Amino acid sequence: MLMQDYFAENPTYPMHLFRRRYRMRRSLFVKLVEACEENCRYFTQRRNVAGLKGFSAYQKISAAMRVI
Repeated sequence: MLMQDYFAENPTYPMHLFRRRYRMRRSLFVKLVEACEENCRYFTQRRNVAGLKGFSAYQKISAAMRVI
C-alpha cells in the first residue's frame, strides 16, 4: 500500500501530505532509498527461504524513519 499511496505514478495522497508525513520532498526520499540500497545489503529486497519476497527498501526506510 505504501507504494500505491505515495510512490505510484498517480499516488493516492498528494505531495503535500507526503511532505507532512516524512518532513522532506519525495525526490529526496527516493535518493535516500537509492543510496541505502547501494551501500547496505540490509535495505535491498531479497527472497526468503520459502522464495517469497521480503520488504522493499521503501518499506524498510519508512519504518526506520518512524523509529527515528
